Amino acid sequence: MKVLQIDDSKQICDMYADMFTSESDSIESANDGKTGLLLVIKNDYDLILLDIRMPKYSGIDFLKHLKKQRPSELKKVVVTSMVPFNADQVFRIMDFGIHSIEKKPLSFQQFEAFQEFVSNNKKKTLLYSERILVIDDNPETTTMLSKFFKSKGFQTVTANNPWEGLRYIQLEKFDAILLDINMPEFTGLQIISTLASGLILKNQNIFLFSGNLNCDNQIKNLLRRDGINGCLKKPMSPNKILKIITKDFKLQKTISSEIT
Repeated sequence: MKVLQIDDSKQICDMYADMFTSESDSIESANDGKTGLLLVIKNDYDLILLDIRMPKYSGIDFLKHLKKQRPSELKKVVVTSMVPFNADQVFRIMDFGIHSIEKKPLSFQQFEAFQEFVSNNKKKTLLYSERILVIDDNPETTTMLSKFFKSKGFQTVTANNPWEGLRYIQLEKFDAILLDINMPEFTGLQIISTLASGLILKNQNIFLFSGNLNCDNQIKNLLRRDGINGCLKKPMSPNKILKIITKDFKLQKTISSEIT
């Protein structure tokens, strides 16, 4: 995997280079946004780590100019920041079509997730053509389900960051989406609301997924909406989950019998 990191902190760049450079991964650094933009226009990278808060030429400036000059590369950008964003700032940044927003410094686990994302994008053929998206803030849940679904031959994409999950739905096509409802900061219900406002909810095959999910009036109302096709209650065996969400890719309504 070929990575470009754009950060005005040389210390951060050196730390990432030491942590993540290996025989299969290489990291190139730029300490200002303009230099980073020239490198992205000139070269091909699998992943671009972008510090959003840089003096003179910010990460927002970089995204604006990249959108004009090479918009296809925006989906490879991971925005990083030590300072959290409010909801309006997140919407503004994600609206560029980037991969995700992450807090600095990055961990090995985050980098491994990026490697999986790049690897999935490069794969051309799998046993099944069906694609499954799992959105859950618990990494253990997404890792377990991803390994299981892939072992059965399905293309699987995961997101622990709800904003990243929303962006996947907006930009890509999935045959089934497993959506955790109770996520902090940006819930599954807010994702559904955003999809509805963008008029793309009806084109989805979403299964609600939560440990606190009851088949109450709110859930029943959601299940009446085109695009919401089932609700599953944690914990549930991966075999049963797969059986339910792949039972009918023609958007047939399915309600788990485990929900009371």
